[in-house]
Amino acid sequence: MKVGVDLGGSHIGMGIIDDNGRILEKKEIELYNIQNMQEFIIDSISNEIDYYIKKYNDIEMIGIASPGTPKDGKLTNIVNLGIKELDISTILKFKFNIPVKVKNDAKCAAIAEMKYGALNSYQDAVFLCLGTGIGGAVFMGGKELEPIRNSGMELGHIVIEKNGIQCNCGKRGCFETYCSIKRLKNKLMETMNISKEIDGKELLNLLKQNNDEKVKDIINEYIDDLIVGLSNIIDIFEPQAICLGGGFVYFEDILYKPFLKKYYEEKYVFNKEELPEIKLALLGNDAGIIGATLI
Repeated sequence: MKVGVDLGGSHIGMGIIDDNGRILEKKEIELYNIQNMQEFIIDSISNEIDYYIKKYNDIEMIGIASPGTPKDGKLTNIVNLGIKELDISTILKFKFNIPVKVKNDAKCAAIAEMKYGALNSYQDAVFLCLGTGIGGAVFMGGKELEPIRNSGMELGHIVIEKNGIQCNCGKRGCFETYCSIKRLKNKLMETMNISKEIDGKELLNLLKQNNDEKVKDIINEYIDDLIVGLSNIIDIFEPQAICLGGGFVYFEDILYKPFLKKYYEEKYVFNKEELPEIKLALLGNDAGIIGATLI
């Protein structure tokens, strides 16, 4: 048995995973209005691990999927949670004497989709998580590409527009400044003059009923930008398939289907004879928890 932890900007997802990647049980812990965030995260994770140990007895590892660029078992620069650095692996190893591994959350989701999800039947593949930003991973010959110096594969920071929108990374025109779901939603809500407090389901319903040309233009522009970004990735890595995850999966009718139509019509890639398949992620919010146990 393994414990998977998915540390998000608003909650912690945890689960106990068997050897076949099945979640036997899971729990979500909200992260709202917490005064000492680091202490709360450690205590919450520890309490749940205590429970799993008592119930399942044999826990062989703890895997943690984290935003940002964790390194050497440490959480680093998680802006949304106010964490500059937290050596979570050392703390949990000391408490439980169980191996602890930490990896970027998008890469954990990618590993899960590769083993159990939409990419299960491919050797060369790319996973993209389109959410607050764009994260991802690349697999060649069934193995994840991992550079020596840094985690790499910062696919959201491929430049698709020279002198474009300022990105938080310091560059301009990054892929994620045009194609993150967060940015798309903000543009749509501003154009439609609706509250940013609206939830995703309500926004989707409003979009399906909306015939405003400005809204259509925003969606078409998003699809065009997505094609440009993916064409660069395809020409570099020549994957058999690309899996799109994150918040994008909830916009299947609004984004994915019209995107596919245009993608296959325009063939905006170098090798036009064999286009990679573009698939939606299958594991949803469980991908991070499952993937954390595979690192």
